[in-house]
Amino acid sequence: MAERRESIEGDLKKRFNRAIVEGDLPRDADAGALARFVLTINVGIAVQAATGATRAELLRVAEIVLGAWPPMKASLPRRTTSRRRGH
Repeated sequence: MAERRESIEGDLKKRFNRAIVEGDLPRDADAGALARFVLTINVGIAVQAATGATRAELLRVAEIVLGAWPPMKASLPRRTTSRRRGH
């Protein structure tokens, strides 16, 4: 079980490192800590679900988790359109 966890954690860490390089996560984000964070939340939610937590309760946990997540890029490219308003 520990080997499986370490494998998943390693895969997540690689992906988060790539996100840092690509600018999807802040440059100072800790990929290893984020990987452990995701795994910890995943296991906790699974335990909660298995022991009777409601969908609403689990969604509330997810909302809180996302609030703790590092912010995405400061600005995303704006969509351009050739259509003018009213036409």
